[in-house]
Amino acid sequence: MRIAGAVIAGYMAIGILVVLTDQIFALAIPGFASLTERPFYYFAIVLFTDTLYSAAGGYLCAVIALASAYKATLALMVFGEIMGLASTIVGWHDQPHWFAIALM
Repeated sequence: MRIAGAVIAGYMAIGILVVLTDQIFALAIPGFASLTERPFYYFAIVLFTDTLYSAAGGYLCAVIALASAYKATLALMVFGEIMGLASTIVGWHDQPHWFAIALM
């Protein structure tokens, strides 16, 4: 039960941080929300921040899992990759391919 809770907490932390980053973009850049195509710098920054967020989510997962940190972190990685693959398939025509592959 502790492993499942750690994985959920880690994944939710990553998700919240990703959504907050998009909200910051929408607030900081006039007209960002209405852009049909995101500029290159958006994808570059998001790739960097998502990498940091994944590390933070993995750390949170490991801290919560305590003695089962390895198993919980591995489960978070597998679950994240499955969700990332699904996201890549859905967004294949909406984002640059290099970005989708780099996130995986």
